[in-house]
Amino acid sequence: MSKFKSLFFTCIICFLFFSSFLFADILCGKTYQQTLREYITRAKGSIVVAMYFIILEPGGGGPINELVDDLVDAKKRGVDVRVILEDSKFKENRLAYQKLKENGIIVYFDTPEHLLHVKGVVIDDRYVFIGSANWSRAAIEDNYEVTCFSDSLEDGLAFKEYVEGIPFQNKDMFLPSVEGVAISSDFLLLPETGRRLLKSQAVKQLDLYLLLFRIRRESGEAAFDVDYDVLAKAMGYTVRGKLGKYRNQHHYFYERIHRLLVRLRRYGLIDYKKGVVSLNTKDSPSIIIPFEYWDYTGELSMRAKYMYLICLYEAGRSSRYPCWFRSQKDMEKLYGISDTTISLGLLELEEKGIIEVFRDKLTPPDFSDRKANVYKILGFPG
Repeated sequence: MSKFKSLFFTCIICFLFFSSFLFADILCGKTYQQTLREYITRAKGSIVVAMYFIILEPGGGGPINELVDDLVDAKKRGVDVRVILEDSKFKENRLAYQKLKENGIIVYFDTPEHLLHVKGVVIDDRYVFIGSANWSRAAIEDNYEVTCFSDSLEDGLAFKEYVEGIPFQNKDMFLPSVEGVAISSDFLLLPETGRRLLKSQAVKQLDLYLLLFRIRRESGEAAFDVDYDVLAKAMGYTVRGKLGKYRNQHHYFYERIHRLLVRLRRYGLIDYKKGVVSLNTKDSPSIIIPFEYWDYTGELSMRAKYMYLICLYEAGRSSRYPCWFRSQKDMEKLYGISDTTISLGLLELEEKGIIEVFRDKLTPPDFSDRKANVYKILGFPG
């Protein structure tokens, strides 16, 4: 079901549930905010909030910060406080979500399949506020907004039941800021860089290239000496059985890493001469690879590793981090790779629990009206 259809049915349901609001008190502007604060501070049992967005002002102050502070105080008094927010408004909801969560309040985002357009609050199962006003300074001080207030146990329980039936995402929507290794988006966007490795299925070269960025970050040097033995072991090379044509273990490791470095130099990705490496990249890092990437013990194909880098780049640019969306057709054009590589790479990441995918439902009659998938980075399984 599209978000527009979901909105239509939400309006119908709300009308049927709350037809008694035709005879309710009408609250506008500061009157709405002040009345709501009065009932929140008097709450004894429960508060349920369903809101399209809650915009806090950095640094505190303002009518919405006061409302959220009241919710926190209610939680401290032992009131059961629950909040659900619209997931497409990540940017607007970020500060409120984080503050509520930090104070032990149960707060969720709905799922991407539907639009949560409700702006309502029910207190102690009977005091119901529902109308057009989001929780924002503009709604309280500037806009023409109307909220209906009713003291009705029947309406309160109906609204609470309706809100509690809204599907939600039960994982933390905002991954904590992670430290990692920065590389430039040029690796993905320029035709003669990363996609050359991908099309050549040069998985070992990709692994070594990313590892070199980690070494550069740890050393703090733009150019650094190559320790062939350390690199070989980090790449998973081991000596098995007889060395054959190799003089010793060091010679074996040297040949493995040297050949990879020569190929990376041929691709124009590094400078490599006399055991010294420097990376040919601009100082515009826009992809952060978390350190846990190198701790992951599972196997990933070349296409899965490449699509993981794309996920990191897309999520990092998204106002809905760690979620992002883009059609596969647009990805083909932007990154110059095939639909098969994109589909299979993302599917592998999903199957291994590294990303989560939200797919729009197919709708009749021709089943072609389908929105782009929404992707969410989950991190690597422990």
